[in-house]
Amino acid sequence: MPDRTTDCSHVLLVPFAAFGHTRPVSAVAARLVLEKENVVLTFFATPHQIEQVRKDISNQFPESLISSDVKEKALKRIRVVTTFKSTDSNDFHLSMSSSESYPAAYETLYRGRPFTCATTGEVFDAVPPPVAVVIDLCALPQLQATRAISGTSVPIIAILPGPSSSFIRCFAPPTLGGIGLGKTLDDEAARLGVSPDELGNKLYKHTEGKIIKIAGLPDMYDYEFFPQKLPFETFIVAILRGACQFVEECDGVLIPSSHSYEDASLNQMKSWFKTLPQNPLPLFAVGPLLPPGYGRHSIERPESEKSRGERDVQAFLEEMQAKHGERSVVFISFGTVFWPSAPGYIDEVINALIDKGVPFILCLASPFVQLSEEFLNNVKASGLGLMTTWAPQQYVLNHPATGWFLTHAGNGGVTESLGSGVPMICWPFAIDQPTISAHLSCNLKVAFELVEVRTGSDGSQPMLRNGRAPKGTREAVGEEFRQIIDACRGEQGEELRRNAKEFQRKFEKAWEEGGEAKQELKAFLARFVL
Repeated sequence: MPDRTTDCSHVLLVPFAAFGHTRPVSAVAARLVLEKENVVLTFFATPHQIEQVRKDISNQFPESLISSDVKEKALKRIRVVTTFKSTDSNDFHLSMSSSESYPAAYETLYRGRPFTCATTGEVFDAVPPPVAVVIDLCALPQLQATRAISGTSVPIIAILPGPSSSFIRCFAPPTLGGIGLGKTLDDEAARLGVSPDELGNKLYKHTEGKIIKIAGLPDMYDYEFFPQKLPFETFIVAILRGACQFVEECDGVLIPSSHSYEDASLNQMKSWFKTLPQNPLPLFAVGPLLPPGYGRHSIERPESEKSRGERDVQAFLEEMQAKHGERSVVFISFGTVFWPSAPGYIDEVINALIDKGVPFILCLASPFVQLSEEFLNNVKASGLGLMTTWAPQQYVLNHPATGWFLTHAGNGGVTESLGSGVPMICWPFAIDQPTISAHLSCNLKVAFELVEVRTGSDGSQPMLRNGRAPKGTREAVGEEFRQIIDACRGEQGEELRRNAKEFQRKFEKAWEEGGEAKQELKAFLARFVL
């Protein structure tokens, strides 16, 4: 890392606590130091993720493409630290601790002082104050603290966790298909004489069967954006309202998307940004955020660095490939937050896989996981399933044994799946997932979307694009999933796989010299860093 006298550009990266938000920022970190040798980064991780973040960043430098010397020098310019101590693993709790500890941590960096990692005690040398701060859109308190300390002298860049279509839905005015959680909410709150916070959940969740038209998406009823009954909707609304304010106050936006993935939606977003007070708010489409060579080169880590869980996953995949062949395994993950709330629905899916002789990996990372003893015994007796609280997702998706990804359709996992050429089965829950799922299944034709798993008063109503409504029974869930398994094995499944492979090729080209993502990153550096 350059010493204090070196003419370096220091950038602070501040992701949201959830791992699906953190991993794309790891990719941004690697791309930045690879692009410019004078860039030094400080990366604020949470205590339970610090080691995983360091591993993820290391994985962004595949030995087959990047020499060990270049990798070593680059990693020295990425300082992964924590701002508080904790043994908690709950993303909601950690997000609050992150925002509470941020002001003092940022003050230290802004004053150009040495920084001590709260978790490891490691002391990092002083470097010049940040020339830019990249903060997750969902971390409004960190933006506010940054402004309070450094004013407008240090530009703040929002990094979005999802694609433009879902962003338009939440924040754009109704004329563009949006809810308008910004001005629409403020105006209505003022009219009623209540605070925006009081009105936020009502406006966000209001549905009346209205048809919503968003550029780049199939038309949808307004209730289709809420396919599941959730235990934490109020928390989501608070984050989204803060995200809207974030956009109004930041200096630019990084989005992990591309025109090859969602051209019409991105163009709509850019047009809308021209009407914002920043006039226009700079938008940089730097997706896909994946390691160099992803999908073509092995991302397996050295044996000495693997955890026991990683070794178990690797052994299972190799065993299933030997027994059942390539592309035989279904990888199931709903991220670190979401989990099906309807009793028995996940049981029906697993029972269908077992009955059809399909091997699977079931990731249990959510704090809301609840499984019966009967379920656990059934999986164990089948010899077809592996359950784990954490899986090396990029490794799993790139393994030749993996054929399908059953996902909540979060943006990070979808990007990794397409980058691996793996088609999907979508089980969306909330926020950006319903729009992503519709885009994947209807427009791109790289995924099936489950209908019978939908729950709640909104999720139980008919979908506009196919007229189907869930029957609301376990039996219907099991029947639908068996039909999906058969379709995966047939011509329709092969068509989806061909389309996914085509996106894998498009994603590879994005980071080649002259590619879209490469050019967008250079534009960001020229505008805010150099």
